[in-house]
Amino acid sequence: MSPKVLRLPKRKPLPVEAIKPEYYFEDGLRKIKPYQQTYLAHVKLRWHNRTVPEVFASEMPRRCTNNMIIAAMKRGDVLVNDKVIAPDYVLKGGESLRSLNCHRHEPPVPDSPIRIIENTKDYVVFDKPHGITVHPNELCFYNTALEILRRDHDIPNYMHAVNRLDAVTSGVVIFANMADSNVRKRFQSSDLDPKNGSNTLIEKEYVCRVEGEFPKNPIIVREPILQRAGKVSIDLAGKPSETRFERKWYDAASNTSLISCLLATGRQHQIRLHVAHLGHPIVNDRLYNPKYKTDMGLENENAVILATEETRFYPCIIPPELQPYMPYYISPETPCHKCIEEEKGLNLPNPRSMKIWLRAIRYQGPDWKFEVDMPDWADPTILE
Repeated sequence: MSPKVLRLPKRKPLPVEAIKPEYYFEDGLRKIKPYQQTYLAHVKLRWHNRTVPEVFASEMPRRCTNNMIIAAMKRGDVLVNDKVIAPDYVLKGGESLRSLNCHRHEPPVPDSPIRIIENTKDYVVFDKPHGITVHPNELCFYNTALEILRRDHDIPNYMHAVNRLDAVTSGVVIFANMADSNVRKRFQSSDLDPKNGSNTLIEKEYVCRVEGEFPKNPIIVREPILQRAGKVSIDLAGKPSETRFERKWYDAASNTSLISCLLATGRQHQIRLHVAHLGHPIVNDRLYNPKYKTDMGLENENAVILATEETRFYPCIIPPELQPYMPYYISPETPCHKCIEEEKGLNLPNPRSMKIWLRAIRYQGPDWKFEVDMPDWADPTILE
């Protein structure tokens, strides 16, 4: 059955040029004014035999309502195969779903400079600050390290991430032309340990500051890590993971230790989970340090339960049902609370939630080595 085609209203052609975001800077944050975005997706298997409003309601329940999508379809703002179709049309495999003129906000990020370590035609190495995601995700596009570097340093579009850090983590990040096989082999050696998938030729060193007196002797943790439904945890069903820890100092006054961490594998939140497993969580880790969550008043903050939501950075005073809600299409019936908040300067992100005492200080291969300075919190007298 072919789509029931409605009369397509007259409209401007789709823009060819990329959106140019309007940045502004205040209160130590880099912000972006709301903008309109076009999304294109191919119908996934789980969308088969469902209507467009049903798909939006299940995939983005806090951004869309049934009536919102029906109205957008009638306006021609939601298209199937670039045609306006009836809201009761049932999707099939191989079709495309395009959303036009979507209303989008991006969370602010710290207005911290991104220091370039080395810049060539094949790769770019930089020191990523705390609070900035490496590449675009569902929450951020232009306020990411990749897009900021493209805008401020004109790096080529063919550069993509070799390694990734959590938004709250700082340190060495490498972008490279991964389409070039020689570049790819240089930064992603195929010399892997078949037992745990570790890369035996690439050294990855981090430092972190943890609670309590960490043992003096080096420790190797091999607890498997499982990522499922947005949560990351130590689980026997998880992937093999290995981290080697060595204490650099212990400060009795603050009851904290500075730890060197060498990664044999690179699982999400690997260091954070392994030190917490040892009973020495990172001091200001709001995901894995119960003491810090209590001190920050975060014990009931739903926005930090899922690892995938860590970069929301919203204060806990916002009701959970409003935290991620930024409607796709605004109207008198579906106003955008974020627009109102930004106009009034309400519910600004908490800068303390944008960083963690974890830093990637060295990435090294057979013929390359990139390092950054030790962080300020490596000084035991620094307590904030």
